[in-house]
Amino acid sequence: MNAPTEILTRRAPLPASSWDADSQTFEAVLSTGAAVERWDVRGPYDEILLLSQPAWPARVPLLDSHGRESVDRQLGNVDTLRVVGGDLLGRATLSRHNPRSRRIAAELTDGATFGISIGYGVERWSERTNAKTGRREKVAERFTLIEASLVVVPADPHAGIRSHDMTVSTEPAPAPAPSAQPLNPPAAAERAAINMEIRSIANVAGLDQGWIDSQIDANATTDAARGAAFAAMQARSAPLQTFHPTVATVTNDHADPAAIRSAMGEALAHRLAPGRVKLEGRSRAYAGFRMLDMIGDLAQARGERLNLRDQNALMERAVGAHSTSDFPLLLADAANKALLANYAAAEATYRLIAARRGFTDFRDHSFLRIGDFPTFRETNEGGELKYGTLSENREKVRAKELNAGIAIGRRALINDDLSALADFSSMIAIRAASDENARVYGLLAANAALSDGKALFHADHGNKATTGAALSVASVGLAVASLRKQKSLDGVPLNLAPRFLVVGPDTELAARQVLAAITAAKAGDVNPWAGTMELVVDANIIGAGWYVVADPAAAPSLVYGYVSGAEGPQIRTEIDFDTRAVKVAAGLDFGCGVIDFRGLYKNEGA
Repeated sequence: MNAPTEILTRRAPLPASSWDADSQTFEAVLSTGAAVERWDVRGPYDEILLLSQPAWPARVPLLDSHGRESVDRQLGNVDTLRVVGGDLLGRATLSRHNPRSRRIAAELTDGATFGISIGYGVERWSERTNAKTGRREKVAERFTLIEASLVVVPADPHAGIRSHDMTVSTEPAPAPAPSAQPLNPPAAAERAAINMEIRSIANVAGLDQGWIDSQIDANATTDAARGAAFAAMQARSAPLQTFHPTVATVTNDHADPAAIRSAMGEALAHRLAPGRVKLEGRSRAYAGFRMLDMIGDLAQARGERLNLRDQNALMERAVGAHSTSDFPLLLADAANKALLANYAAAEATYRLIAARRGFTDFRDHSFLRIGDFPTFRETNEGGELKYGTLSENREKVRAKELNAGIAIGRRALINDDLSALADFSSMIAIRAASDENARVYGLLAANAALSDGKALFHADHGNKATTGAALSVASVGLAVASLRKQKSLDGVPLNLAPRFLVVGPDTELAARQVLAAITAAKAGDVNPWAGTMELVVDANIIGAGWYVVADPAAAPSLVYGYVSGAEGPQIRTEIDFDTRAVKVAAGLDFGCGVIDFRGLYKNEGA
């Protein structure tokens, strides 16, 4: 699936009593589908998430405040996604290795409160007008959940860390308190609106999730819930505050500096990669802003008083010794968005022939190969099942930490010259994809020895032609036959089908002729390989050599991956207080290697 052009978020806090310190997990309400105010070129509207999705991801990352600029911002993951009682629920697991995760775990153990926010991309909208409020509503009928985050500032007051057990009871609901007795049960749609209002009442009154559940389970009316809330507030020892029985409206604070900075980041990213980053929503308002103008607006949003015409004051605010992190974060956000767009456009060919695997750190990793599972054997009636063991794989693959960077001087910032950063963003994306490509194809060219002491392509492995031959129907036939004859670690014939014909520029023409369909006058002229394989041409293959590769999903031989799932290069920024230059660095945590020879065949060519 293509990366969404805009990742939306919504969030809110709840008490953290579902926290389990032993397993480092807690149950969370990710969304209730509550209306959230958004803004587009036509003005404000209420966004509503339709949670009746056909399927949810098996797992999404858990981030620190939607921080996607560094793997350090990943706190863990969220799995077991499902919809219960109209709410999207999930189980969050904190990493035991991330210092931020350990700090948050300690705070949760001490009873701290955090909010849960989700990031998502919408694939299909529908629009309508609310008959009661007259407000415009946009319904996200299909959306992709991308990540969840722990946050501080709420937007959806009903999502957050669950304050009670997530198990759905099948027992009848307990008898409601007299003050919460329902009147006449309304229709389902009206009931949902009342439940939303009950949650709003609880949020204003400072009541927990248990109180909300008791009112909803009792089918309480709005008036009954208000009365029960008032009684609960009177019973508390804290001073009673006046409670106005009005509906709390969920809104999006457009004065929030974080929201302003995000919109500015979109506008800057559009300037860095105008053909690939779209200018949408609030970011349109900042399309013509200079960088120092943006810094001035951010300072005013934080309540600072600055002369927006004073270039030196604005520069001091941006890169001075006492500046906040607004400017580096703004620049990093814009550069990462532009970099992601450029990186997606520079996709490398190695991903077709290599299998993706995950790296948790920078140590050696082993991965299962084809044939690692024991052979099925007949078991007589009442006979004992004999358990085998996985064949040991001694091939190790290690990810590497790669970095590059530039510095943008104070003069360039004053002149609003983004050309260096734009060129850097584009070139680092192309260079990262090119470097990944060269590293993987370099494994084929190096033909290094495997753990058995023999080269990757070796006669004893049955994956190398005895003598080089030009591409032809016959030579490809020998390659396919060798691939079919490969056996697993336990000696079981694999019957591997060819998936890719991989060549360099010098043999592209011959490869296309071998795979081309022809209209034959007689049966002997038919091309048997037409439409059987996909052609992959890459300039990293030098000379006349060529390869036949099986589907990496069926026979993984080459593997690649990123540490902690941080795909592609990531940009980070910092200020050099001596020179007042902004340092922009790009890091790539990438690993590739060979784990098996069975899915590859090489012919040196002629």
